[in-house]
Amino acid sequence: MFAVISYNNDQYKVEEGREYKIKSKDLGDAKTITFDKVLILEDGSDVKIGTPTLEGVSVEAEIVGPTTAPKVTGTKFKPKKHYQRNLGHKQDLLIVKILTIKK
Repeated sequence: MFAVISYNNDQYKVEEGREYKIKSKDLGDAKTITFDKVLILEDGSDVKIGTPTLEGVSVEAEIVGPTTAPKVTGTKFKPKKHYQRNLGHKQDLLIVKILTIKK
């Protein structure tokens, strides 16, 4: 069984019992999170597609902890002008473990 959820304008294909890295959002001291925007639900041979979301379907997840993505670097360079600049960014991520997919 898997579901496709929408969170922070990103879509994730999730299965029960697996861990995923999602874009971080400040959730305070919460230990669990509920994803209500379920776009697709597949249960064996039965597939339900929402328009745009499925009513009464949610995904429960446990927050494992924060992490960061690998560093992405870039360079600005202008020839003959003695200008060079290096840029870097690390995206904050949140590790979640999917507990249940509720129909």
